[in-house]
Order: sequence, then C-alpha cells, then structure tokens
Amino acid sequence: MLKFKYFSFPDGKQSGPDAKTYKNAQELIIMSDFITKKITYFSKTSAENTGKAIELAAERVREGDIRKVVIATSSGDTGLLVYEAFKGTDIEVIPVLLNAGSKYSAPGGGWTKNRSRYDKLGLKYVQGTQAFSGVERAVNARWGTVGPALLMSDALRIPCEGFKVCVEITLMACDSGFIVPDEKVIAIAGTGRGADTVMVVKPAYSGQFFDFAVQEIVCKPIVAGIKHEAR
Repeated sequence: MLKFKYFSFPDGKQSGPDAKTYKNAQELIIMSDFITKKITYFSKTSAENTGKAIELAAERVREGDIRKVVIATSSGDTGLLVYEAFKGTDIEVIPVLLNAGSKYSAPGGGWTKNRSRYDKLGLKYVQGTQAFSGVERAVNARWGTVGPALLMSDALRIPCEGFKVCVEITLMACDSGFIVPDEKVIAIAGTGRGADTVMVVKPAYSGQFFDFAVQEIVCKPIVAGIKHEAR
C-alpha cells in the first residue's frame, strides 16, 4: 500500500479519481493496490532471443502460480528447447504447431523431420486450424476481402508478432482441451523462428474470445510497426 497526495483546486473541488472528500481538507489520501514487475525488451526481433526468452519464462514459472507453458513451434525445434528447459519438473509443456497443410508438414519440412522425436518423447502437441485464419484466409485469397478474424490478427501484431501468436496458440490449446479458461498459463512465441515474446495469459475458448486476458508481459522485442503485407 502506498499513499498518494491529491490537492484541492481553487474552486474547492479535489483532484484524483474516486477520492473520498473530507470537509475543508486541503489534501486527499488515495490507497492503491498494485504490483511492480520487470519487462525485458529485446532490441530486435531475432531467433537469437530464444534462449533468453525461455530463461525468462522459467524464471516466471518459479513464482509458483503456473503449471502449464504453451509454446508456438512451426518446425518443432523451439518446442523441444522448451521441453528440455522444463524436463524433470511438474510443468506441462504444450507445443502448438501450424495446421497440417503448412509447408512444415510437407515432405522434407521441419515438422516432418521432428515428429518422430516428439513421439519418442511422448510429447503431446496441438495441431489444428489457426484461430485467426482458417477458412477466412481462403476467402481472402479467392475474393480479396477480409473478415474480422484477419483484422483482429493484424491488430494484435501491433505490439509485436509474438503478441498475436501467443494469443492465437493459447486459443488453439484451449479449444483442443489442453488447457481450460480458469487456469493461468505462460505463452511463448516469436517472429518467424524461435521465441522473443513471453506472456502470462488467462485462456479462453475461441468462441468466447473476449474472455481472454493478457495479464503480464514478461518479454517482447521492440518493433516499429507491422512490416509485412496483410495476411
């Protein structure tokens, strides 16, 4: 609890929101509950941030209120790194892949090469329709128009690409039954390859998207807007 002073204006009205007015008082005391947490900002988007991002995620997990980590992994490589980071703990790692029609699942693709490693480890994963594209991307490609999901997707990219992906993979993991809306989880994602964004989120099913909440940002890269074409 900290005390903040708010002084009266010449007309007798007090400044400060929701303050209790005391007759003839010259100052108001506001009691405010808050916590202060550190955010790490990477100077650029890069797969080189992956190790530090995972380290920061593990540091946050050690606070003891989180039991599941959701990780975006197109080829499976980053999912394996996160799995290794939490191996031997009671933390459940949930890799989330692109849909089966992506280039990573094609013959010779990165996921095609890594899938047997996941199976050998018994590491379960999510692979399904991307929450912010799916059928809407086909409509965009055929008729050159966009719907709300793609617009939301680009809006969520404004903080950084990983911000949008963290939200998307958590929706996918929730829809797949790996997590439930009333549990807080860590989401890890990146820009293209690797990881550079870590967030603490409250999940939601895609059908109840507006119940989703970003509660903490652990790390993210500094970006200068969305640099790619709408997709």
